[in-house]
Amino acid sequence: MKFSPRHLFWVNLALLALVAYGGASTVTTAIAAKLMPPPDVRISPPLPPIEKEPHRPSSYYSAIHVRDIFNSTKPEVEKAKEAPKPTELKLKLWGVVVHRDGSSYCVIEDLATRKQELYGVNALVAGSARVKLVEWDRVILERDGKDEILDLAPPQGGAPVAVASAASSRPGAAAPAAQAAAAQPGAPAGSGAVPGATGEVTGVEQLSDVSYAIDRSEVDNALDNMNQLFTQIRAVPHFEGGKSTGFRLFAIRQNSIFDKIGLKNGDIIQRINGTEINDPARALALFNDLRNQGQIGVDILRNKESKSLSYQIR
Repeated sequence: MKFSPRHLFWVNLALLALVAYGGASTVTTAIAAKLMPPPDVRISPPLPPIEKEPHRPSSYYSAIHVRDIFNSTKPEVEKAKEAPKPTELKLKLWGVVVHRDGSSYCVIEDLATRKQELYGVNALVAGSARVKLVEWDRVILERDGKDEILDLAPPQGGAPVAVASAASSRPGAAAPAAQAAAAQPGAPAGSGAVPGATGEVTGVEQLSDVSYAIDRSEVDNALDNMNQLFTQIRAVPHFEGGKSTGFRLFAIRQNSIFDKIGLKNGDIIQRINGTEINDPARALALFNDLRNQGQIGVDILRNKESKSLSYQIR
């Protein structure tokens, strides 16, 4: 392919322009480098020389041999904690109620004042001990930083017995407790009773379907043997709409005082003498006050129907 002289002229002119541009750029860069001041470089002073440690005797390094990081000795095993001992406080444990949610409580009598109280976990007892743990047959007290045991009081003339207990404070929690009671050695099948309960009750007379007469000696005997009394019945809080409305009864022992006064499994006790018993402490206070009553009215809910029972203490 041949180019005309006119085309060659324009090609040569373009090449010449490129060469001129490249040369001008190079010269400009060189001049700029000469005119720019040198950067301000600051150099830190050198660190002082490390002083040589003085010569030390071999005993100075003996700790390395003793510790021996490659064959270190095992740490000392902590000494086992001393097993708790029976408490020396003048107290008597009448009964316990064990809940899975940690809201367990117990009934403890101060033998010095002959007063029974309801105590929850962390409650102060006798002014010097704290309830640390509530178990099925005992309570662990903490006093002066040490654990002490308060065992369940044995019935008069017999061996210790278990007390009424609830597996949980939630509705429908009666079944686990009933199963635990039925598993006690010697308990009648299906009764939920445990050994050591009192004999057949004779001081109760039924006056009508909802009215009963009870000998005061029968009431006194029951209140004097509360741990035996608690083996004849089980009770757990009953809830409706998330609110406690009373206590549901179950595992009532046949021919017990509770059976004789007309209470039945599944009954929900709502009021005693017009006072609601939706709180364990209030229920215990009312229970202890029965000794001084001559007439007792109990409002219950049976098969979703309200019913009132009347008792004369004579």
